[in-house]
Amino acid sequence: MNLNMKKTLILSGFCLGIAFPLQAWQAVNTPVVLPAEQSLQGVNVEEERARIKIARDAALKEYKDALNACYQQVVVSNCKMDAQQKKIEIDNDLRRQEILLNSYQRQQTTDKALQRIEEKQSADKQTDEEEKRIEFHNIYLDKLQENLDKNEKHLQQQEEIEANREKFEKRMEEIKERQRRQQEKAAEVAKKRADYQRKLDEAEKHRQQVEGDSANRKQPPEPPLPKPRPEDMPK
Repeated sequence: MNLNMKKTLILSGFCLGIAFPLQAWQAVNTPVVLPAEQSLQGVNVEEERARIKIARDAALKEYKDALNACYQQVVVSNCKMDAQQKKIEIDNDLRRQEILLNSYQRQQTTDKALQRIEEKQSADKQTDEEEKRIEFHNIYLDKLQENLDKNEKHLQQQEEIEANREKFEKRMEEIKERQRRQQEKAAEVAKKRADYQRKLDEAEKHRQQVEGDSANRKQPPEPPLPKPRPEDMPK
């Protein structure tokens, strides 16, 4: 049974209990009927308790007055029984209203307690949601920072690679330059060696020619061409 249904039942019982005015309440002009359309939220508990107390006091006064009147009659016992019965009916009806009012007040207390619990749960839920949002943002920031660190490390590696590439290219150029100089030097050495060998060949050829000519003329041979000096040897 939900809260609204409980409130409706309590209000219905309360209104039924006070919808039938009794003579004692009429005697003191006490209002006993609440409008049927009045909601439970409109019931003032303290005013209703005061009204019930006034009605109970009025019923007690009427009962005492009735007893005094009974002593003036011939049949006292029957009159006292009637007065007592009326007093019991009024007390029972007031007690029923009081029980309904107590139930309603307990329901109000329960509603307020439930409302406080709901408000607390709502506040706790908001706090939990806020903590989750903060946690999610922290996770996002941690991930972002991690990615930035990775990117920074990657950029540093790229810079090192570029620097190494520049060093490699510079070193390669230096090696190529050395190779070029060595090739030029080797070519120069080979040219000097070829020139030296050519001179040796020419000297030998000249010697042989001179010797041949001398043998033909039977004359002393001409002195041979000078041999290349050691310093002319290619290095």
